[in-house]
Amino acid sequence: MLARFDDPAIERAYVASERDARIPGTRFLAAIGIVTLISYIGFNPMHFPIEGVLDYNLAAGPFILVLGGIIGLTFTRFYVDRPWIDLVIFSAMAVVMVMLIDALGSQADVTNISRLSMAVINLGILMVFASLGFVATTRYFLAWAIVLLALYAMFLLQADRGIVNKVYSFTNFTTFFTFACFVSWDIDRRARKTFAATLALEEERSKTEELLHNVLPEEVAKRLRQGETIADAYGDVSVIFVDIVGFSSLSKRLSPGHLVKTLNTVFGLADTSADRFGVEKVKTVGDAYLAVVGGHSSARRGPVDAINFAQDLITGVIKFSQESGIEVAVRVGIHTGNVVGGVVGSQRLAYDYWGNTMNIASRIEGVAAPNGIAVSEATYLGARDSALFTEPELMSLKGVGEMKVYRIVAED
Repeated sequence: MLARFDDPAIERAYVASERDARIPGTRFLAAIGIVTLISYIGFNPMHFPIEGVLDYNLAAGPFILVLGGIIGLTFTRFYVDRPWIDLVIFSAMAVVMVMLIDALGSQADVTNISRLSMAVINLGILMVFASLGFVATTRYFLAWAIVLLALYAMFLLQADRGIVNKVYSFTNFTTFFTFACFVSWDIDRRARKTFAATLALEEERSKTEELLHNVLPEEVAKRLRQGETIADAYGDVSVIFVDIVGFSSLSKRLSPGHLVKTLNTVFGLADTSADRFGVEKVKTVGDAYLAVVGGHSSARRGPVDAINFAQDLITGVIKFSQESGIEVAVRVGIHTGNVVGGVVGSQRLAYDYWGNTMNIASRIEGVAAPNGIAVSEATYLGARDSALFTEPELMSLKGVGEMKVYRIVAED
């Protein structure tokens, strides 16, 4: 009956969410009350004497104003953020309901319904109405309902009726009380379960989104969810291929666990360098690391950033080799040109790049020296003022043909 979320922030979020969601229902209930009262205002003159009509209208008028005030209040943020207002609302409704009961009780000769019976009926209706109107505030409803029950018991004690009549009247009213408490509890229980399930679903969706964004750029993920085919063309992209020298020999000397740890360290250094210089990591394939500058998620665009990345990575690998005692080195090949990017397949999605530029960068990496950087003429022309290069070498690259290859002069 008094369920609450352990986290106060979640409890506040639940209450605000539930009150906001049930505003249309609250307005509808208040509107029904207004229509009912107005219909009686029009019906009573046909049966009540003028004094009875005036008494009823004097009681119904404030009741209509209270119900109209509820509707108006639901259009404000105050209603959502201040759930204690339900106590004020229904306390006011209890007062105007008593006024209405008194007006109707005075017409018992016409309605053939005693004041005591009128109290049971109308207060019972108010009790059930309140079980729906106290939105996400079951604790407040229970406190209000208990006070109303106590006041009704006091009313019975002073009523001019026999003990049997009083017992049956109180029993009838407690039936309304019990039913209303159950309705309030059950609505709140179901709403809390739905809210908790929604939170869990949102948490899982957030994890899925985070996982998706780890493998795909956010914009690409959004386009995929919209059913779009992902295919983009890029010009002047610097493609970087990194390969670990003598990986086969290294795998024979190290245990599987140590080998994976070493590989992870080298690629971790590459990730750090990529973040530092705005380079976009594409993927790892075995002992090779592929990255680009100028692609979809690159922070910068230019061969200079690609070379800075490579130099920073080699510096890190040399330091790791010296500290760990493991002889490990990398080769880096860079070529600048046009590529096509996109996502293919339906499983293990990743944003990939294709084109002859990729193949050339891979072949250039194969002729680089251990812990050395080899670049194409296109990359050289874009970075010649920012790094020292050797004289070009005309090389025959498998599947590419003859082309000029430049090497970066190693820093002292």
